[in-house]
Amino acid sequence: MTTGLGYLLRHSAERSVALQRIIQPVAADLARSEEILSRYLTSQYAYINSLFQHMERFKGKRLRPAILHLSARAFGGEAPLASEVAALIEMIHLATLCHDDILDEAQTRRNVPTVSAQWGNKPAVMSGDILFSRALELLSRLDDPRPLRIIAHVSRLICEGELLQVDSRFRLDLDEDAYFQLIEKKTAVLFGAAAGLGALLAGAADGENRRMYEYGRRLGLAFQMVDDCLDLVGIEQSVGKSLGSDLRNGELTLPVIHVLANTTGARKRELLNLFKAPSGGPPRDSLRPYLERAGSVAYTLQIAHAEIERARDEIGFLPASAAKRALLDAPDYILDRSS
Repeated sequence: MTTGLGYLLRHSAERSVALQRIIQPVAADLARSEEILSRYLTSQYAYINSLFQHMERFKGKRLRPAILHLSARAFGGEAPLASEVAALIEMIHLATLCHDDILDEAQTRRNVPTVSAQWGNKPAVMSGDILFSRALELLSRLDDPRPLRIIAHVSRLICEGELLQVDSRFRLDLDEDAYFQLIEKKTAVLFGAAAGLGALLAGAADGENRRMYEYGRRLGLAFQMVDDCLDLVGIEQSVGKSLGSDLRNGELTLPVIHVLANTTGARKRELLNLFKAPSGGPPRDSLRPYLERAGSVAYTLQIAHAEIERARDEIGFLPASAAKRALLDAPDYILDRSS
């Protein structure tokens, strides 16, 4: 397996082709979810409407809705409520982005200003809160109560993850176990919910739901590890958002935990001094030689790759189909991404 910076910055045209191949089996399903999401991102008030319309510019790859639809299709066909629930999963994701950008003091996302950068923190906080509450309100109106219970639970876990991250800032003794607990809540549970809900809505058995949740959870762990590598070594124009926020905020991610644990002697003292800078954590350029010497990015990507292989193992029981093929291909897309 190829690892390191070059692996993270594969040509965007290749990735676009790979993404289209993955979503092709559920392109129509995703289009319906997109229509539903756009309908829900409206308000009778012009000011709030302008905030929502701006957030629509953060449109990414819609990976979570795609995973939900692919999971449902893997069990034989489009499930009732899948398009609605997929749209609401994405609404929850947009809410977390609003709040993340405030916590990270991020200036851009998808190469446009964040809500907090353009309007300020107060509007950004309330916009995220509206999206959370709106999603839960709409879920409560569905005939099937199960998506509401699952997504409400996951929303709480996501908020816990963000608070755990705040509590762990500038803790140079943070270990890998604590890191994985944090990203499980912060990121992995929403991917897990998407895959599990797709199976659930398609009528899968409980054991099958659990395996699909595990597939999504492991995908989410890999996604966050790659994201953490990009924050350290990515190129902002390619990634499309502000980078280096983890270091500025003293948030130790797996590559940093690894380099701290595998650097000794005078270099270790130099490294620790970088984290004592009065402005916060060290600049990315200052840390990069230490990361390269310790192989910390490659180490992190190897663990992400192992999670992806475990994710694939979880769905081995699915019958052959275009949806299963896409679910098997999606992990590579997540590992080899630049945004």
